[in-house]
Amino acid sequence: MTTVMFESWRGRYSDSPRAVAEYLRAARPETTQYWVVDSGDSFPDWAQLVPRHRPDYFRRLITSDFVISNDIVSRHYLHGPGVTYVQCWHGIALKAIGFHDNKGGYVGNRAQLRRTRRDVRKWDYLVSPCPAITPIVRSAFEYDGKVLEIGMPRNDILSRDTDNAIRSRVRAELGLVEDAPVMLYAPTWRDDDRDDQGRLTQSVVPDWEAILSAIPGLQILFRTHKNVIAQAPDLPGLKDVSSYPDVAELYLAADVLLSDYSSTIIDFAVTGRPIVCYAPDLEHYRNDLRAMYFDYEEWAPGPIVTQTDDLIDCLRDLPAVAAAYSAQYDGFVRKFCPYEDGHATQRLVEAVGLLD
Repeated sequence: MTTVMFESWRGRYSDSPRAVAEYLRAARPETTQYWVVDSGDSFPDWAQLVPRHRPDYFRRLITSDFVISNDIVSRHYLHGPGVTYVQCWHGIALKAIGFHDNKGGYVGNRAQLRRTRRDVRKWDYLVSPCPAITPIVRSAFEYDGKVLEIGMPRNDILSRDTDNAIRSRVRAELGLVEDAPVMLYAPTWRDDDRDDQGRLTQSVVPDWEAILSAIPGLQILFRTHKNVIAQAPDLPGLKDVSSYPDVAELYLAADVLLSDYSSTIIDFAVTGRPIVCYAPDLEHYRNDLRAMYFDYEEWAPGPIVTQTDDLIDCLRDLPAVAAAYSAQYDGFVRKFCPYEDGHATQRLVEAVGLLD
C-alpha cells in the first residue's frame, strides 16, 4: 500500500499538497496519507496526523513512499532510500527566492539558507508553473534535478468552479452580501516592518475608511501573509479572513484583487478578474528588501497605484480599468499561467507514479 507524507506550511492543511491529497483520496482512496500538523487547522478524518518534529514525524519522513511539501522541510536530515520527495513550492517567483535572496534583510536568513541547501539535495521533483519560471527556480535553488512544468495544483480549483457553487458557498459562509462587490486584499510581507517584539506587522496599507466611504456597498476581505501578526481594523464592510484555510476559495469569492508583490497576483489571474497593485513602497522594496526577476511596471497585469485616492478611482470604474489593461492582462496570463487548466494535479500524480 502506498504511503504519502504531506507537509504544507509546516503543519497546515492547505496549498498544493492539499490539492494532491484530495485528488488521491478520490482516485486512490486506499493510499495512506500522513499529514504533518502544527496548527489549529481542521484536517479530514481520513488523514493520519503526525505532530511536527516528534519521533513519529522523523520516522515517516524516511519510511513513506512519497513526501510532498510546499516549502523546505526544515529538519529533513535524512532521505530514506525508498522515498520520492516532490517539492511543490509555495510562491511563483516575482521577488528573489532561495539563494538569490541575499540582501540580508530577512532575520535568520543564513540559517534558512543552510536548511534550504540541505533540503534541496533531497528533492526528486520540483514543480514549476510555466517556462518563464523554470530557469528562475532552477537557479534560485541551484537545482539540476527533474522539474515538472505542469502548473500549480493548488490552482486547479480556480478553473473548475464553472457553476459558481464554491463562490456562492464561500460568500454565504463569510456573510457577504450576494450581489455587492467584494475586494480581496492579500499583500506580501516586509522584513523591516516589525513591532517592538520583532514580530512582523503590516503598516503599508491604504486608508480603509476612505475607501469604504467612497465605494458604497464594497466589501473587503483582508488577508495578511502567514508571517504577519497584524489584524484587520474593526470597520463595517471589512472582514479579516487571514485564518481562512484555503485562499483559492477566497479568490473565487472575490470580484477584484488588491495586492503588491505577492504571488497571489499570478494565482488570481487564473480567474480572469481585475487586479490592482497597491505599491506605495515599490522603490524601497525592490532596492532594499527583495530584488525582482521582472520589471514590476511591465510585469503587473493591472494598474499600479501608490495613493488611496488613485485606488478609489480604480475601484469606482473597474470595467473601464479592466478594459484598459486587457492586453497586458492577457499577456500576463499567457506567460505565467499557460498550464492552469484545472489538471495540474493530475499531471503531477501521473508524472511521479502515484497512480501506478
